[in-house]
Amino acid sequence: MTSVRHSVRAILFDGDDIVLFRRVRAGREPYWITPGGGVEDTDAGLEAALRRELDEELGATAGPALHVFTLVEPGRLSTVFACRLVSLDLSRRSGPEFLEPDIGLHQVRRVRPEEARTLNMVPPELGEYISANAATLPALLDAATYAPGRYRPVVDVHLLLTDGEKVLLGRRQGTGYADGEWQIMPSGHLEEGESVVDAAVREAREELGIEVDGCEVVHVMHHHNAGGTARIGMFLVPHSITGTPVNAEPHKCAELAWFPLDRLPERIVPYSRAGVEAVRRALAARSPGLPTAIDATLDAARPPGFPAAIDAAIDTAIDTAIDVVRDAAPVVSGSPGFSLHGWDVPGPADLVAEAVRAGFEEVTVCLVARLDGAVLVHSDDETDRLPATVVRPGESVEAALARLAPVGEVTFAGADDYVSHRGRAGRRLAFSALLAEAPAGMAPKVPAGMAPEVPRGMVPLPAGSLGRLPYAEGVFVRRASWGVLYGLSSR
Repeated sequence: MTSVRHSVRAILFDGDDIVLFRRVRAGREPYWITPGGGVEDTDAGLEAALRRELDEELGATAGPALHVFTLVEPGRLSTVFACRLVSLDLSRRSGPEFLEPDIGLHQVRRVRPEEARTLNMVPPELGEYISANAATLPALLDAATYAPGRYRPVVDVHLLLTDGEKVLLGRRQGTGYADGEWQIMPSGHLEEGESVVDAAVREAREELGIEVDGCEVVHVMHHHNAGGTARIGMFLVPHSITGTPVNAEPHKCAELAWFPLDRLPERIVPYSRAGVEAVRRALAARSPGLPTAIDATLDAARPPGFPAAIDAAIDTAIDTAIDVVRDAAPVVSGSPGFSLHGWDVPGPADLVAEAVRAGFEEVTVCLVARLDGAVLVHSDDETDRLPATVVRPGESVEAALARLAPVGEVTFAGADDYVSHRGRAGRRLAFSALLAEAPAGMAPKVPAGMAPEVPRGMVPLPAGSLGRLPYAEGVFVRRASWGVLYGLSSR
């Protein structure tokens, strides 16, 4: 019986390019391969094997991996994934192929995916597949990873139920986000084909077992999670409720409880707290004097001897119309009907708290450090990279950054998510800082006319250049430097 060897390959996108190895071996024409290798018995699965290979061959981490292609060859079955590069550190690669000089060179190269079919790719079928799907693969990753593309924000629907001066909240559990914290109940995501009001009615039925009627949007919030994504929150109140609220989804909600509107629990999702407070302000802003003013105007306009029956009928119709106007509460620009939340530049503590709330198992910090106007990077023969480190248990972000360079005040420059080679979900937080002194181990300045030695520490990028940074790290540098402010060009 013929055995079949299983392997994994990565179509690894770095911005608009893909990362390939150009293999140079004695006695053979140079050829090109994708990162990857054989599946080992100790690998938990195919994706685990992929992430191990990326770490061994490139010292790389990547975002979500999508299985896009299976290649069958004599004696070999290759599972091909598409993913986006998050970080690259060639000093960390440890694969045996890089420790044996007789095996030849693995030159790291970035090429446009549509050019893969023109290279001497091994196997050629993979190069043909990459070029044929040069536009499709990035679109698939865009949909899976919130990568640049047409913006499609999540729409949340929150229905506030009140009992006098109290509001109903539920404590989250088993959701993977903010478990143990309180939130507005009911609430959920808008689904395709339904209106905001329909979504509120559905969520009330699914989560609390009640029927609601006359649901009205009283506040709209554009919210941004610290270090994460943005979403639109629609906050509604019902006109009437049929039934008694019960915990109809105990696998998602540990308990229900009523809380005073002005004394919400300490452990409440910040987004929910902001929504409750915004709804209170919106309802308080409604004018209570409108009916009295209209009644007084109409009374003055009635002629003497106006029939009482007709007068009563008109009063009833007017009162009904006033109720509709009052309930509709106009929402205009600058009114309590709209707010922004979470759009201020977040601090390190807020960023870490949101990463924990979102269920990430580790946090990495990287630093866009500028000294004398230049961005400092670690550099080797083939790539550059920003200094970075994983935050240790119990360590603050500031302490982790201090291990990279002598930083003072830092400013948030962006975030992205990854899965480590050990399978741990992580969030990388980038910060910028102006350094007053050179970090320990930085290469000294080279006098004019002398060739520099290859440094082991950090070196400055050339002015106006992003060097050979991975695309995602180049984005951090551009954000930290306000783009044209430092003359940095896009790639």
